[in-house]
Amino acid sequence: MVNLQVERLKRLPQRADDTWQGGLVRMPAWVTGEGPKPFRPVSAVWLSLQTGLLHMSPETRRPEDADFAMALDAVAGFAANEALAGYRPGKLEVKNPALAEHLSGLLAEAGIRVECCGRLLALERVLQDLAEHVHEGLVPPGPLEGKGVTVERMRSFAEAAKVFFEAAPWQHLSNEDLLEIESPPPAGMKYAVVLGAGGQEFGLGLYRSVDQHFAMALAEGPDDLPPEGLWSFTFGEMMDRPLADADLWDDHGLPVAGDGAYPMVMRYDDRGRLRRPSAEALAFLEGLARALAATTEDEMDSGRWTKTVQTFEGPVEYRLALPFLLHPLSRKELHERGIMPDRRVLEQTHALMDRFLADKEPEDIDELNTLIEKEFLGKVPDASKYPPRTPLEEAQDICYEAFDAIGRLRVKRAREALAVSPDCADAYVLLAESTPAPRKAMDLFAKGVEAGRRALGEEAFREDVGHFWGIISTRPFMRALMGLAMAQEGLGDLEGAAQNYRELLRLNPNDNQGVRDLLLPLLILLNKDAEARALLNRYRGDIGAIRAYSMALLAFRKGGDSPSARQALARARKVNPHVPKRLLAKERDDSRSEAYSVGSEEEAAYCSDTCRRAWQSTPGALEWLASRARTSKTKRKRQPKNKP
Repeated sequence: MVNLQVERLKRLPQRADDTWQGGLVRMPAWVTGEGPKPFRPVSAVWLSLQTGLLHMSPETRRPEDADFAMALDAVAGFAANEALAGYRPGKLEVKNPALAEHLSGLLAEAGIRVECCGRLLALERVLQDLAEHVHEGLVPPGPLEGKGVTVERMRSFAEAAKVFFEAAPWQHLSNEDLLEIESPPPAGMKYAVVLGAGGQEFGLGLYRSVDQHFAMALAEGPDDLPPEGLWSFTFGEMMDRPLADADLWDDHGLPVAGDGAYPMVMRYDDRGRLRRPSAEALAFLEGLARALAATTEDEMDSGRWTKTVQTFEGPVEYRLALPFLLHPLSRKELHERGIMPDRRVLEQTHALMDRFLADKEPEDIDELNTLIEKEFLGKVPDASKYPPRTPLEEAQDICYEAFDAIGRLRVKRAREALAVSPDCADAYVLLAESTPAPRKAMDLFAKGVEAGRRALGEEAFREDVGHFWGIISTRPFMRALMGLAMAQEGLGDLEGAAQNYRELLRLNPNDNQGVRDLLLPLLILLNKDAEARALLNRYRGDIGAIRAYSMALLAFRKGGDSPSARQALARARKVNPHVPKRLLAKERDDSRSEAYSVGSEEEAAYCSDTCRRAWQSTPGALEWLASRARTSKTKRKRQPKNKP
């Protein structure tokens, strides 16, 4: 059967000394919104090595719709275009073996040889320039640009990365658990942390030293990166990876654990330069990923363990350690490293006071205060002087040690506490706080609530109502119940969360835990406006943004854009003017601060995060907020300036 494109080529003169590189090429841009997954459209591209001129077919297609006929049509179009060529080449070079075979069979009668090549370097440079033009800047280097890295080395690494991601070691280790790689000796990667416990970025952070690890924990931006650079091994969506990575996975079918699990290793420095790992560094990370994936929790808790794993280079033994578990940092050392102490550990002093006073019988409050001042004032209490009297007190002491620790040591201490007393609520709280799995955390908080009730006894819930939290022994239960309520809210059990928030306020009306700030917007979300107003009346002395913006929202829900709603919003804006822009932002800002002052950006972040769903669930509320914000800006602009 006659091929019309081949016949066109045969009629043209031939330059046997010219070679064209090309084939079907993915364009350097992603298309979204045209199917279940983003894709890069495919075009046929040919580059003359003799003239340096490039021809690209005007037609692009989805990858699954592209066919070899596109490549042949583009060859004929390039050859027939007298401004670009006006002749047929002597040879074509392509990367795809199947395309090479297809074109060879057709073009032999036109006297054009077709050769399959591993890389098309000239075309790659042109496409790199095109990508930089499209993306208006430097395109990150591809994985094969690392010294000595080959496709087969990348396949071996990809298999290890898949195993690592599926093992999900971030379920057991956090970025507080500094790993020391004692062997084999790495280059600039002596230490590592597992990323992912926070649920945002997954992989490994790599460091030269302990000091560098702590310095990066306090870093605020790229300018804080060390001059020698910092390696990271992360996972993400394919469209967030460099284009060369996407091509490598697509062209060679490299293994991957899922849509959000494409691995990338890159070195970043303070001048914005990027570098890919060499074959040696890649093999080291391949082995480290396999070693961590095969590590058990018992091995982690031992503090030091050895794993022999298979890599592209062959079997390699990794000796790993958790130095802060083997040699815990003191409170002073943690503070020097920028880690603030857990406030819960301060409760131990009150517990020790209770034990000290257990066999004392002061005649009055003055004598009681004298005893306490003489024993504790201006001193660091020595816990060994006041030994625990019960298994529960012994378990609680272990929890105080855990509060003073970081990372895996907290988990280990919590388990030790439960082995001493299953009624230790704080141990369950610690375990819940250490797991990244929301439902597992909720179950652990629930067990903590049960343990706390057993420890306190039902009598406490009858006689001490209204005084919880003021009694030190109730605090583990209160923490567990607070954690349970927050976990329920996060998982969508809003009624269950509201009920537990109410119980916390019933037991402790003073609300030392800030429960009312969480309950108030939740009641609005549940359309319990009357109860929300009653809660506001109950705590009239509050002056924060959550109260102010909840009052404005309740006024709008009652009467729309009424004078009272406008007045309430105006008062709220005086309390904190930063909240509207955060509530109206298209993308949620997850930056949160544990401490804030009234009227600050930090308070606005907390308020918008806490109240967002209540505003979103109220029809027209965000539109009203936006319109009032625009009106306020217009009024400010129209105000006349004072004349001198």
